[in-house]
Amino acid sequence: MTFDQQYLRYVVEHLASLGSHQLGFRVAGTPEERAATSFIASELRDAGLSDVAEEPVPVDAWRLEEAYVELNSGTRFDCASFGGVPETGPDGIRGELVDVGRGGRRQLARVDVAGKIVLVDWQVQPLWPYHVGLELGLRGAKAMIVAARDGGPYYQAPAALGTFDGIWHAEAPPCVTIRREDAAKLAGGSDVRVVLRAPLDRGAEAANVVGVLPGRRRGAPNVVAGHHDGWFRAAFDDASAVAITLALARAFTSSKVTPERPIAFVSHTAEEYGIANSSYDWCYGAWYQIVAEHREWSTGSSFYLNVEGSGSPDPFVVDAPPELARWLRSSCRRAAGDGLLPHGYKLAAPTTWTEVWPFLAAGVPGINVSTFTSAFDRTEYHTQYDTTDRIDFDYLARLAEVCARLLLEADSGAADVLDFSARARHLERSLSGIRHGGLEGSLRELAGANGRERFTAIGRGLHGLDAREAARYPHEQTAADVRRLEAGLRFLRAGERGRAARELARVGLNWLCSDLGHEAFRIEHGRRGRDAPRACWATQGDPDVGPDLWEELASLHGEAGARKPGPWLERRLERHLAASRRELRRRLDRMAAAASGRIFPLPRPRLEDLPS
Repeated sequence: MTFDQQYLRYVVEHLASLGSHQLGFRVAGTPEERAATSFIASELRDAGLSDVAEEPVPVDAWRLEEAYVELNSGTRFDCASFGGVPETGPDGIRGELVDVGRGGRRQLARVDVAGKIVLVDWQVQPLWPYHVGLELGLRGAKAMIVAARDGGPYYQAPAALGTFDGIWHAEAPPCVTIRREDAAKLAGGSDVRVVLRAPLDRGAEAANVVGVLPGRRRGAPNVVAGHHDGWFRAAFDDASAVAITLALARAFTSSKVTPERPIAFVSHTAEEYGIANSSYDWCYGAWYQIVAEHREWSTGSSFYLNVEGSGSPDPFVVDAPPELARWLRSSCRRAAGDGLLPHGYKLAAPTTWTEVWPFLAAGVPGINVSTFTSAFDRTEYHTQYDTTDRIDFDYLARLAEVCARLLLEADSGAADVLDFSARARHLERSLSGIRHGGLEGSLRELAGANGRERFTAIGRGLHGLDAREAARYPHEQTAADVRRLEAGLRFLRAGERGRAARELARVGLNWLCSDLGHEAFRIEHGRRGRDAPRACWATQGDPDVGPDLWEELASLHGEAGARKPGPWLERRLERHLAASRRELRRRLDRMAAAASGRIFPLPRPRLEDLPS
């Protein structure tokens, strides 16, 4: 198959031209996103597919129209914001500016933020702006300005202006992001005005676009997908993937190739952001598709190819589960030998930051491919620099050919050869000495297993999340929490309160206790986990966020107003430890059943997981 660079460029440039703001922004459920879905559906039909649909997805549409900070002198600094953040109203919010550094509660204890506009320095990745925003809202701040100054986790390119999904709390104030160079020009104590026009349309309609190429056999299709929503121009992330998907549809139809299985060419909505006031507001469109719209794919589709930002002159990265790694390593080696991967390739583990995760956790064998790098993540990711000129279209055409090969190989049965022995070894390494008779027997059985059905069992029973939403096995967070609670108790009994506190702060979400007040931590803790409102795709991963240890840690640290350490502290930690041990046993039992082939139900969307 051949791929036309000019067509790839045409798709990227067209999608990048759609925006609600002068810098771009096509966000799920907005007119700009629906213009994108209309264009993509038209291109799929023009490619020769007759079975094309824009499948509705309910979202909380957030549309960035204008954002800036204004000084009394009239000087304005252009800004952006985070998805789902409430707007200020047309007149904006005026007030005294205070700089609180990283914005943890110890910094906030030194300044009164009530009624103020607060400048926050995003210094470290674990303490996200939405955490600080929650604390500021509870303390009465009127608005928030976020900058990622030198050394921050994101937006480190010169004059970079950034955005992200908000994961915003209802208690938090309006917020804008600003270039770090402009933040340096804001003086504490001065009067500023913050303006954010970004209407939030709860319960709006976005769409996943699906076009199906029939196969010789009927049944669930193999699937290739990217996402069309994006921040700023979103040329690389992820118009490049939509271009590959559309080019693949054209190549398959023009070559007259009839696959053994149908192939669904998909463009997802709401990868970047889809629902307000949720701790799990990204990958929403893919999650909705696999759990609500096409549940049959979870047991019938043999392969899912997710394409993320591609075409930068960097290595081809394949995020693959252990079952598919052997095939993919061999396929990439052949592609490199044929000159299709001039920058090399590497295999990595799937993450929750791409849409392959909801599909894997539903039970579909799948991979994510991209040319993302950690350097890009820190500098230009989700900034105004995500433009067409960062894409090498010759390389993008080669990557489209690699994707075509993967689809053809999967259709020929490569994705059906699932290496469950690799999964068994991978899982065994994660146990780190944990003994569970049922699971040990299940692993021996799994090593000799075969068949697509077993992958569904593994997907639904062995894909978990830790307290920070990272992909882990279901037992890993809980087992670590048990070890840390045991160590904390041991140090407490030995009179080593400082060492006890250090161990307990690593349990679940409790690392946040040093930066959030008790009320803020209680709210954040309650919005996470499988039973949290708007848990969305997290219901597939059953995250364990651990017990709330805020009071225990405050006691150990001797904080003002905290209860003094005493017998109560040891008793409470013993209860937490007993509960965590029970939870670990439950998780290991469930994993043993999944490894033996039990298929757990695929969670359906709850009413509380959907826009109101």
